[in-house]
Amino acid sequence: MQKFKTFLKEETTEPEGEKLKHIEHLEDHPINDGAKGFEHAVGALDQAHNHIIAGAHDSTLTMKHDGSPSIVYGHHPETGKFFVASKSAFNKNPKINYTEKDIQQNHGHAPGLVEKLKSALQHLPKITPKQGVYQGDVLFSDKDKKKEGDKYTFTPNVIKYSAKKGTPEHDKIKKAKFGIYNHTEYVGPTAKAMTANYSPDLSNFTEHPDVYHRLPGHDTSKVVMTKTAHGEYAKHVAAAQKVHDKNPHMYHSIDPVREHMKTYINSTVDTQEKPTVAGLQKHIENKLTKEIDKKKTDAGKKKYQDQLSDLIQHTNVHKKNLEDVFAVHHHLQNAKNVLVHTLAQHTGGLEHEIKGQSVKPEGFVVNHEGTVSKLNDRNEFNRLNRLARAK
Repeated sequence: MQKFKTFLKEETTEPEGEKLKHIEHLEDHPINDGAKGFEHAVGALDQAHNHIIAGAHDSTLTMKHDGSPSIVYGHHPETGKFFVASKSAFNKNPKINYTEKDIQQNHGHAPGLVEKLKSALQHLPKITPKQGVYQGDVLFSDKDKKKEGDKYTFTPNVIKYSAKKGTPEHDKIKKAKFGIYNHTEYVGPTAKAMTANYSPDLSNFTEHPDVYHRLPGHDTSKVVMTKTAHGEYAKHVAAAQKVHDKNPHMYHSIDPVREHMKTYINSTVDTQEKPTVAGLQKHIENKLTKEIDKKKTDAGKKKYQDQLSDLIQHTNVHKKNLEDVFAVHHHLQNAKNVLVHTLAQHTGGLEHEIKGQSVKPEGFVVNHEGTVSKLNDRNEFNRLNRLARAK
């Protein structure tokens, strides 16, 4: 069993490469990064919109797949040997598996992961180039496939995917012993220096009947964006731009309440309310009151009481700016939803369902200037999660 740390010396000054990070919702970029985030969000929207207009099909715009687990694999940049690993492959002390024995030693406490990694180790070398490191989401191993009537199905996580008899996907899944959706390539001379490429060219992968390999890219020639949808999209982008241009300094008011704004916005997906400063204040008060109630000492309580007082004062003083930020967020989200509903017309040759109910794809990802953004209808995604949790 070998680990990446075997090849990394403490005295090295080798720069750290950028690895796959949490993908943010597109409309959250202005909250995360102010005016720069706004410009990026609009650029990403325009890129996705133009992709639809052009009827393009490349990996700058992809459909999300609800696969599990996410694995890193390929030929190790320093040893040249084929390996598989969990998504913690680039941790400080990663567990890299070259053999089934390695997998058992490293992950024996998680039988499900062991089975998936062993299947990946057996089958992925059949299609993988002789150099390069990749990350993808496992769709199925042989035991996960089910024949249901005239369909083959698999359920890697929440969404159940199926392919009808007579379709190309059906025949591929029927023959395959392992399925994967690749979304990231890592480039660099060493493990530490590797940087994520979110729009990989996987043309150097080979085909093998044992592996069902979903390629990144969403074929927008198979969707139709109506004149009404184009108009709705343009209206919301213009409205967001108008607020941004009128009050370019509003983003300076975000810093003290950034994380509270993000958790509050997430909570409004459940409540279906439109985010407001009054709602944000109530959210902050509820959150910090719980912290105050937990504390046993007066000093402990005072810390959070002072914090609550400061934050409420800040939101009162900067109410106009924060309301404008919420307005920008609202319009960006609505413009994004128009694109998402159009893109969801094409499901990549697979049917999607949760507990027998037909659903749309989980969402999409757009790569704009090297940064990936999540495109999904948050209300619809939340509905799918509620449906999945329902007994």
